[in-house]
Amino acid sequence: MTAGRARTIGWALLLLSCVPGPMAAASEVPAPFRIRPGAIGVGLSGSLIAVEGSTHGAIAVRSGVFLGAGPGTLGLELEPAYVHIEGLDIFDLQVLAVWQLGIASTSAHAFAGLGGGVRQEWLGSFRQARYPVGLQFGMNALVSRGAGVRMEYRYRRVLDDPVADYDEHQVFLGISLFLRNQ
Repeated sequence: MTAGRARTIGWALLLLSCVPGPMAAASEVPAPFRIRPGAIGVGLSGSLIAVEGSTHGAIAVRSGVFLGAGPGTLGLELEPAYVHIEGLDIFDLQVLAVWQLGIASTSAHAFAGLGGGVRQEWLGSFRQARYPVGLQFGMNALVSRGAGVRMEYRYRRVLDDPVADYDEHQVFLGISLFLRNQ
């Protein structure tokens, strides 16, 4: 090999080493945000509720803790909610258990869970307790390590109604803050 050819190969190798390859490009992409075991979540959400052809809105506050559960996390949440409809006041207190899993290389987490609790309703001096129980499905999309957006669908069977048990469908949209999510 001649000196000229060796110099040309040397320059070519030097230039090729400066061109970012697939590994360099992948290392520059930020890792997705994840909900980590030990994180504490606090959220505020609004919902649209449909019951037997009637639709109304509600506001809910949610707080909970996330635990490691295999490849995902298990969220144990407590959620008080309040609704006022023309003289009727409704207070819900629900316990939710959701298992969620991060989606591929995104900051989104799909979840499914079970929930139930007690619902206290007041209409004038009349007071009644009911018991909603059921399933939920949704998505948590983290926009940073400490904040995210939550979308959720819930199906509840409301038990112990004085007339008859009934089905309730809820769609929630809210924001979440995550503490200790390192």
